[in-house]
Amino acid sequence: MTRTRHFFRHIFHSQKRLARQSRKDMAQPPVTPAGSSLGLEDENSISKAGISSDPGDGEASDRVDASHSEDGDHSNGLYAHRQISLTAEERKAEKRFLLKIDFIILPLIASIYFLAALDRSDVGNAAVAGMTTDLKLSAAELSFCVAFFYIGFLAFQLPGSIMVRLLTPPIQLGAALVIWGGATAIMTEANNWQTIAGLRIVVGCFEAFIQGAPLYLTFWYKPHELATRGAIFMSMTSLAGSMNGLIAYSIQTTMEGVHGRRAWRWIFLIEGVASVGFGVLIFFILPNTPEKVKRWFTEDEKKIALRRTKEAYNIPNTKISLGQLKATVRDPKTWFYCVINLAAAISQAAWGQFLPVLLNLNGYTPNEAQIMSIPVYVCAGVSAIACGYLSDRFRIRGIFVIIGLLVAAAGWLILILSKNQQLSYAGTYFVGIGSSPCVIVMLAWMNNNVLGYTKKAGTLAVVNMIGHLGAIGVSFSFNNKPNYYLGKSLAMGSALIATCTTVMFLFYLDRQNARKLANKDTVEARMLRQKTVEEVYDGHPDFMYSK
Repeated sequence: MTRTRHFFRHIFHSQKRLARQSRKDMAQPPVTPAGSSLGLEDENSISKAGISSDPGDGEASDRVDASHSEDGDHSNGLYAHRQISLTAEERKAEKRFLLKIDFIILPLIASIYFLAALDRSDVGNAAVAGMTTDLKLSAAELSFCVAFFYIGFLAFQLPGSIMVRLLTPPIQLGAALVIWGGATAIMTEANNWQTIAGLRIVVGCFEAFIQGAPLYLTFWYKPHELATRGAIFMSMTSLAGSMNGLIAYSIQTTMEGVHGRRAWRWIFLIEGVASVGFGVLIFFILPNTPEKVKRWFTEDEKKIALRRTKEAYNIPNTKISLGQLKATVRDPKTWFYCVINLAAAISQAAWGQFLPVLLNLNGYTPNEAQIMSIPVYVCAGVSAIACGYLSDRFRIRGIFVIIGLLVAAAGWLILILSKNQQLSYAGTYFVGIGSSPCVIVMLAWMNNNVLGYTKKAGTLAVVNMIGHLGAIGVSFSFNNKPNYYLGKSLAMGSALIATCTTVMFLFYLDRQNARKLANKDTVEARMLRQKTVEEVYDGHPDFMYSK
């Protein structure tokens, strides 16, 4: 226990030490002789030369005074991403700009995720509203209708991530909404399960294209701003989960038989048309990438956007690189993130998919279970946003992931052992509050530590694919009625596995940072130092990994 405490204390203080040293450097900006090599004098030479050494450090750190920026090493690959110091007026302008993109971009992305979550689960609602009876579906055929969605969804994760710049975000996200919404609306005319299953593949293919949204945010937000924003739009999935049954119930009670259509057909039609309409809106109002944006922003704001995207380790107009995809597969960080996301996703998916079932198991009627699940979803969403904010505020990721996983594991343990209704209900809160922030903070952590556009997109796609496979698999573990001990135990074990993997990953990142510092004077480091992040990615010798 003592060693563990020392380890976490070391992680926390090492992150804050970088920020304190950088603020000290700001107070007395040093002058680095022109043409000198970065990182050869001492461990702080990177920040003294105006280069950000940690993607987690924010606007209060890693700055170089503008009057000395020309004295930095222009040949260093990280020079283009240096954190420029701002005047008081410029800082105010940047805060206004940040608030503006929060009110433009975040609501649009959040709405896309909300509609995606609704359309993803509408087969279950349609089945309850009479589709199973009308089409004479067996249990196996209904399962096929649900499961076929994931064929397209998993197959198109990689294109959905790496093509964001090529297609541009408004076209990619807008077209995805229009096509999957159209496929959903066509289901209203289905007369057999094969038609619905086939259209569900189409829906899955194009819902995969919105998985590029987290990558899109990295174009507009700095690394220490991502977890908060990611928590806000990804919490829409929880909100959709809490509202989906209510929306379907409203359609079922008000639209049954209208114009000769059954209620389940109206569910597909209404939710599909809503997605199509919003997709058309996205074409016209979602901002493009910072280097291509035309509407919404003044010329001064466009300059702020371009500076910020460079400070976030982006290079405008970057192309897809096959070499970076290969590097994605070879990078141990990819597989650490995959294991963490897989295990965390199993816990979160088990909670999200079976919360009403768990509540019903504890003695609540089906209607009571639906109502009692709403505050659990709300608390989970609040937890995700709070943890995302604190993770950004303190520039720390791993510890928040570990804490969330341990809280979730404790909740599953309560659900396994408890025979008390109130205690079991409390257990569902523990699981939701612990699980919900983990994947969000983990994705922000991944975006902080992976550089290179294609490498970052490829890592995001692989991590998402593995995570969704876990979410699919866990559904088959909740089949041992009445107590579902197998599913609960699998979810708890997954949370504990993710915890152990995260601790191991923190040790790995600490070792990698130490190795970079130890080798900073080598010939290899001098050569790599001249390359851009699109050439050497996060392997640049002056780039330190966030923990």
